[in-house]
Amino acid sequence: MAGYIKKISIFIVLILILSFMLILFNMRDLVSFSHQEEKNSTIITEKIEKLSNLATVKYNYQEIVDYSDIIKFGEIKLPFSIGGKKILITYRAYVNGGCQFIKLEEVSEEHIKVYLSKGQIFDNVLVLDSVNVYDMQQGIFNKFNIEDNIALINEDMQKYIEANKEEIISSAENNAEELLKSFLQTLGYIKVEIVFQ
Repeated sequence: MAGYIKKISIFIVLILILSFMLILFNMRDLVSFSHQEEKNSTIITEKIEKLSNLATVKYNYQEIVDYSDIIKFGEIKLPFSIGGKKILITYRAYVNGGCQFIKLEEVSEEHIKVYLSKGQIFDNVLVLDSVNVYDMQQGIFNKFNIEDNIALINEDMQKYIEANKEEIISSAENNAEELLKSFLQTLGYIKVEIVFQ
């Protein structure tokens, strides 16, 4: 009986040591099974759908806002010290643009079509720690508050978008097409069509 218990104890200890070694030395690869993965549109669709919003361009910009305002009483301008305000603000921001994935169509083993939305602007982000206020002057009846500064910056950021929208969208589409073509060609597709809708 004692010999039987001794054999079971040794067997359990060997299993524990072997398990510990497999975990410690990552020897699971020696006992794992391998499989061959086939190329098909489902796998590619899953990978591209995870991207969904494909951000392909980032524009960094720095702006200076020079603003002044004077209160009028009828047609008469009040003296600056009473009704005027003036401020100079600098800030940095960036714009992200890209395309949205719509669908994927595998025409043949060597030909694939990717449908994307037209280029668009995803976001316009202010770098908060870059905001600097210079030369703030204000009159007794015309004072600045934080909302004024934020409104001035937001308005200027929108002007930047309007002035550069076409260039951002064009770059977003060109970069998306180039990126997806090179990605899909590495997967073995010879003809890759990108369709913007």
